Amino acid sequence: MPISPRQHYLPFILLFAIANVLGCGGSTETPAPTNPQAEPLTPPPAVTLTVQVAGDVKLAEGLRLLRGEWKALSGGELKVDSVSLAEFFAAERLDGDVVIFPSRLLGTLVERGDLRPLRATTLSSPAFGMNDIYPAIRNGEMKYGGQVFAFPLGSPPLLDFRQVKVDVAASDRGSAIPLTVVPTDGPSAAYAFILRALGHTESYRRYEALFDAADMKPRIAEPQFVRALVELTAANSGRADQPPVGFAEAMRLVGNGAGGSTLGWPSALDEQFAAAEGAAPRDVEFTAVAAPSDVYSHSRGAWEKETNPSGVVLLGVEGRLVAVTTATRNAVPAFQLAQWLTVGDLAVGLSSRSTGTLWYRASQAGASGKWLKGLEVAKEGEPVTKVVAAALATDAPVLIPRLPAIDEYLAVLADAVRTAPADEAAAQAALDGVAAKWEEITNRLGRDRQISAYRRHLGETE
Repeated sequence: MPISPRQHYLPFILLFAIANVLGCGGSTETPAPTNPQAEPLTPPPAVTLTVQVAGDVKLAEGLRLLRGEWKALSGGELKVDSVSLAEFFAAERLDGDVVIFPSRLLGTLVERGDLRPLRATTLSSPAFGMNDIYPAIRNGEMKYGGQVFAFPLGSPPLLDFRQVKVDVAASDRGSAIPLTVVPTDGPSAAYAFILRALGHTESYRRYEALFDAADMKPRIAEPQFVRALVELTAANSGRADQPPVGFAEAMRLVGNGAGGSTLGWPSALDEQFAAAEGAAPRDVEFTAVAAPSDVYSHSRGAWEKETNPSGVVLLGVEGRLVAVTTATRNAVPAFQLAQWLTVGDLAVGLSSRSTGTLWYRASQAGASGKWLKGLEVAKEGEPVTKVVAAALATDAPVLIPRLPAIDEYLAVLADAVRTAPADEAAAQAALDGVAAKWEEITNRLGRDRQISAYRRHLGETE
């Protein structure tokens, strides 16, 4: 006998009914009462939904494997379009129903009017399990202008990745193995530099470290950034004659014993790393990035020693978000699909395919091996799940500014970082040049517009 559309959606109805009775995610909070008028009691007819995946081929491949399961569950078809970031940027508006994209682009899409915010009933639903998501993501990366616009698929903080048997605390002394491998290929140069500079920045100014929210004047040439550039160039001196490497390649070098430490995150290495010859390191670990003890005091205009320096949690280097577009005519099933992709075992299987994600719910920590992709960390080190949980427990992470044209700003900075000599005067001149080019970008895009976007990035509401 043919199955009716209502029967197709029966699993959804049962899932939400059971979840409302039992709760989920171990939360002890009482969910807000739902409005019976907010969600339709009768599921909509089965429809074809289009998902656009930007800049992540592996996620697109994983999503295609779920088409049959989605059809069995909803009765609808699922079309998956995989596009490069260049194609994504070239489009003036988004087509389709759902979009998966790098988290740093959230501001760009919201400012263009491309995304629908999530309803309060979804956020309070036990089926979604908002409290199971780490605070840095639920209170930071998912929000823009005080509103939640996207479901998470995971966002890795930058961590130290090191060989535990190498003295990585010492500086390079001309040893055969460089003690530090600095990622400087592509945008990784900008990210590694920003992280180091934030360590020299007073903690209360870190969230607004790159621009002044009052007028969008760049702060990139301030003393803490100059010192960070000098230090970064000096740390990379052991590889000055080598081609620049990105995060994944730097981790491969450290994992294979060709370096002592670098920056990275647990999922940055793809599955080919574990299968490659000689690429199964045992004596490696992830740790929080240690903050330097010297901080530049903006109010005093002088350097000061911190007796208890605080580490930096930087997000937006990677990270993936799932959102529903304003172009869709099928908003209800589109939101159901987006939620379906980001909860339960299915979310673990999908998210862990990407090198730009990480477990993002406390309940997913037991499945961390899916994201590690065969990388074995030293047992004597602190468990990587504990390191990640501590980093993502903060309510105030530093987010890469989610500005329109953020990649253009970062490209200018990355070029300067890669070519700067380890000399303070030269570093100052290089960053003065970056500031001037950033001003040009801001003026071209419209200063008032960029100021408004930056303030919304910082959490200000209208």
